[in-house]
Amino acid sequence: MLAFAALMALLGAAMGSFVALVAERLVRGEAIALSRSACRTCGTPLRARHLVPVASYLVLRGRCATCQARIPPLLFQAEAIGALFGLAAALSAPDPARALLLAAWMWALLGLALADLRSFRLPDALTLTAALLGLALTLAGDGTGWPPLSDRALQAAIGALAGGGSFWLLRAAYRWRSGRDGMGLGDVKLMAALGLALGVEHLPIMVLLAALTALALSALRAWRKGRPLNRLGRVPFGAALAMSAALVSVL
Repeated sequence: MLAFAALMALLGAAMGSFVALVAERLVRGEAIALSRSACRTCGTPLRARHLVPVASYLVLRGRCATCQARIPPLLFQAEAIGALFGLAAALSAPDPARALLLAAWMWALLGLALADLRSFRLPDALTLTAALLGLALTLAGDGTGWPPLSDRALQAAIGALAGGGSFWLLRAAYRWRSGRDGMGLGDVKLMAALGLALGVEHLPIMVLLAALTALALSALRAWRKGRPLNRLGRVPFGAALAMSAALVSVL
């Protein structure tokens, strides 16, 4: 068990680095797998020793080995969180197969959070991946065979409708009241995807946790910038939703 947990943590660190790369290339409109990783400042392709998750960042002290440009700390954080997700999945899932499925779903959510944090976008490709993995997670169940497969499928459908439908109504009501969009369609799609995995019963606590997280982060940003909360601009609420969903799934 401990060996599997350690292996999942190592795999998670690598997957954290991978989804960070995928998220960045998707929001930039770049090919995901047809080009080597390179420094964004000097363009030098990264060597294998510079791609070791977590360790390379620490050894290089967060700097490019060629031009000494600063490596975004978000990359290191993604690798660390990916490792934590892998470890949490290994410790909470009933068997290795379901642990891998749960971890893959959480890694997809990590990619969505990174994209939202960096560009206020939730790429459809990552949202669809999270939706499919979430549906598979619900249909797989906990290994006991209960509730029956048909009931699990119904729970997933109801969760998707409740999640996506409620956020669509909020978006429409805000636009009707203010004449402008206060929420993107990406958040609506994300909520539908999360409903597939969590079911309707877990959505309220997830949204509450996401709201509190977003409020706390906004208050911290306001304090650091010396601005009132109402002048901070956009809030990456999709990132808060994704991370809250991952947390709720392992509690």
